[in-house]
Amino acid sequence: MNDFCAIPPEEQTDLFGHDDAQRILLDLWNNGHLSGSWLFCGPRGIGKATLAYRLARFVLAQPAETEQSNLFGLTDQPTSLFIPETHPVFKSVSQRTNPGLKIIECGLKEEELKSRQALIDAGKQLDPETEKKRKRFDEIRVADIREAESFLHLTAGANGWRILIIDSADEMNSNAANALLKSLEEPPNNTLIILISHVPGKLLPTIRSRCRKLSLKPLKNNQLFDIFKLKSEQLSEEDSRSLALLAEGSPGKALTLAEQGGVSVFKQMLSLFADFPEMRVTKIYDFVEKTLKDKEVLKMAQSLLIQWLADVCISAETEKKEEIFSGESLFRQRLQNTIPILKLMDLTDELRCAFSDIDLDQKQVFVNAFLTLQREAG
Repeated sequence: MNDFCAIPPEEQTDLFGHDDAQRILLDLWNNGHLSGSWLFCGPRGIGKATLAYRLARFVLAQPAETEQSNLFGLTDQPTSLFIPETHPVFKSVSQRTNPGLKIIECGLKEEELKSRQALIDAGKQLDPETEKKRKRFDEIRVADIREAESFLHLTAGANGWRILIIDSADEMNSNAANALLKSLEEPPNNTLIILISHVPGKLLPTIRSRCRKLSLKPLKNNQLFDIFKLKSEQLSEEDSRSLALLAEGSPGKALTLAEQGGVSVFKQMLSLFADFPEMRVTKIYDFVEKTLKDKEVLKMAQSLLIQWLADVCISAETEKKEEIFSGESLFRQRLQNTIPILKLMDLTDELRCAFSDIDLDQKQVFVNAFLTLQREAG
């Protein structure tokens, strides 16, 4: 599965499963009603940012109003939001150098800004992997929003449009959120403000009320299968099905899991429950040291464990649950038969908190999770 690669949304050419959303936006553009403030919301990884960049490329690639009429005075209306990679706007958007586009995220910390600027001053090319790993603040601050406001009042780009994307709006602190309100209510002409939100209920009601809402839904399993077929010929039908179930309708999550060997890691992890409530501590440590050496893979395994435990709790109330892989239901039943569901729910919440504690040795926390489940088994 190493032919999978999770492509950043600004570089993504494909958008799966959201044809209706694209059609709505295209119709609004063709009718001259697209500008203003938007809230793109839905679960993480389903394509919200990909759609935002796709829309940004489309709008910034359109000719200025004075150039839109043909010889007969008619306007040729576009029929798709798609802009090819060969178009100069595609490159400028993917590199975030287009003057008509501004992206607001959690800002880089001061030492990272200095390091990055030193490379630029020295004429060196920025390495994408290094840039991805730079340390950032854990929230969008009011200074970031002030920067966005300055952008909105600059002279518009070549075709007269300005586009501001805030990814994600959930990360704005209260001061930043309040500072954004006026811009949302009265954006300049030919301006798009796109707020990306995974949990719109966390946003201020005043922010939600000032934006038009576009909700994206999780993809169906057959839509995820289409992605797998396009991205890889090596993925078996069984692993495709497992991957779709683990991804929970999120193509972004599916591709990340595939890239990191998520199905294999998940199967190995659940094999630790083979004799539950009996567990071999040496086998747990062996799995952690050999399979979860990489921090990102460890993080993925933790996330999959929490997801599975939560699903074990939910499925206890249902008559039938589709197996993620052959034999997975046996592990599920062993937990349900040995740990009271209410207790398992509490343990799942405790483990979720422990996995998010950056001050703890996360490898040991992972081992302790299995020992805790064993201890609580009746």
